[in-house]
Amino acid sequence: MARALAAAALAAALGGTALAGPVVVRAVGPSAKAYPAGKKLADSAQLVLKPGDTLVLLDARGTRTISGPGTFAAVSTGTRAGATQTASQILRTNSTSERRGGAVRGGLPTMDTRSPNLWFVDLSKSGTMCVADPQTVRVWRMSGDKAADVKVSGAGASGTISLPAGATVAEWPKSVPVTDGGEYTITMEGMAPSTIRFVTVPMPSNIEDTASQLIAKGCNTQLDLLIATTSAGSNSG
Repeated sequence: MARALAAAALAAALGGTALAGPVVVRAVGPSAKAYPAGKKLADSAQLVLKPGDTLVLLDARGTRTISGPGTFAAVSTGTRAGATQTASQILRTNSTSERRGGAVRGGLPTMDTRSPNLWFVDLSKSGTMCVADPQTVRVWRMSGDKAADVKVSGAGASGTISLPAGATVAEWPKSVPVTDGGEYTITMEGMAPSTIRFVTVPMPSNIEDTASQLIAKGCNTQLDLLIATTSAGSNSG
């Protein structure tokens, strides 16, 4: 029931005609202090950027990059249906579609290297992981070419995740409860050990709130995934 309600709220947020103002998810340049990551903008805002400024804005249509100098509207009237549809898919807590492995370009994951879901734990990445429901955590690996046993330890417990050949998604082991602030070590053959720190967050009601929570909690791997998945275009002065 909780998942169904969350999915319904997300669909309304992404598919409705009324658009909230965007949130700044990246800021570089002399105006970065005026537009820090996490800052929510009014939908009527006009952004005055200087030479060397670059902002990445996220709203229900996806992400948009603007670069100075120039004055820009906070909300673009252009259509970004593809980005919106993809964002809807990765934000669903019950989405399990899988993608093949590939390369990483420009520091952000590409379509072939992206997790299919924002709430999956990427087994190859260390860092802080935001979760809405600690009881239903899932993990993801980029390649399912071989069977693998993933060892998980932390909070005084340990467990194993068995991934058969062809599988890239699995459940977090029930023997290792996920706790808010808990740190866990993940080891798998052929991969450097990773350390995950979990932070519980309320299920966000829209994509802007999702980005704000990820920024506030330092869930940078998920933020990178959200930005890469919803990337739509750029404007320059």
